[in-house]
Amino acid sequence: MFQVLRSDFTANTSEAYVYDIRAGSGEIESETASFSLNYRIGYWPSQTAKDNGAAPYILIDTETYNADFASYALPAEQYSGLSAEEAAELHCKTEVIGVE
Repeated sequence: MFQVLRSDFTANTSEAYVYDIRAGSGEIESETASFSLNYRIGYWPSQTAKDNGAAPYILIDTETYNADFASYALPAEQYSGLSAEEAAELHCKTEVIGVE
């Protein structure tokens, strides 16, 4: 039983607008979005253990031995519109555990 224990999810959006005086109109020249994520995941061996208030095991990043997982360049098409918890769950499933 996995559970997001903490998640910080930041969305940065940028839009460039230009007004053409000769044409008398404006347009958006570019739009970009980038997302960053930092989170911690807990694991209980059973639902009963979780329900009984047992402390979770904490997953660690095997490359850094850190209890927090982080990514600072998440693709907008996958992460746009997600909550902090949903973003952490998606990243953990696809990048850490490797399930779709």
